[in-house]
Amino acid sequence: DNTNTMVRFNQIAAVAALTLLASKATAFQFPASNRRDAIKDILSKGVGFGAIVANVDVANALVEGNPPPSKVKKSLSEEYRQGTAAMAQSAEAEVLPREAYKKLESGVIYADISKGDGEEVTDGKKVNTQWVLRRSNGYFVDSSAVSDSVPFIFTVGDPNGAIEGLDQGIRGMKAGGTRRILIPPPLAWTQGVDDGKPGPLPAGFGPKQQMRRVMEVRRDVPGEYIFLEVKVSKVR
Repeated sequence: DNTNTMVRFNQIAAVAALTLLASKATAFQFPASNRRDAIKDILSKGVGFGAIVANVDVANALVEGNPPPSKVKKSLSEEYRQGTAAMAQSAEAEVLPREAYKKLESGVIYADISKGDGEEVTDGKKVNTQWVLRRSNGYFVDSSAVSDSVPFIFTVGDPNGAIEGLDQGIRGMKAGGTRRILIPPPLAWTQGVDDGKPGPLPAGFGPKQQMRRVMEVRRDVPGEYIFLEVKVSKVR
């Protein structure tokens, strides 16, 4: 049932910026065929992603590729580990309407979660960003918050700065805004995930291996996307 598939997919796809899924995540795992069908439906209809519903036990969701919250070396707050926006009535937790999603000719899809009121991101601008990286099944991979909220800084249009999908998807944002960007693997880490490559780069062995597998095994799978939720904190 395509409707039920979308409802289930919405429960994990639109987790707000800077939230973290925490232990036991079988509820968030879907067969690849269902994920592909769901995303094909998005592409054909422009369907937006819904927020996590109230009966999803966020505190018991596994963060694949990372140690359980109790073993995370960095001391993150309990509120962050369990998903700040998922528990709060924040803008990031709102369901985005279909018309909010836009698709670029390259295949990148994006939607503004909240609009900023600062300087606009255009070609040649240097931007500071906070980010959350997820796989297409909704699994949390990494975020700037895990690394002490050190921003990812790059110059728009610099091929050695950001991965191509982010470089395209961030244009038009304004400082203070947050955007959800769906990036096809061919526009992601085509040069690898090692230090010095275009970013943002996942840190640690587990997150890096997840993205390597996506780029090596699922790069050409129709309907495969990498999710980035990005907040622009500074433009200059």
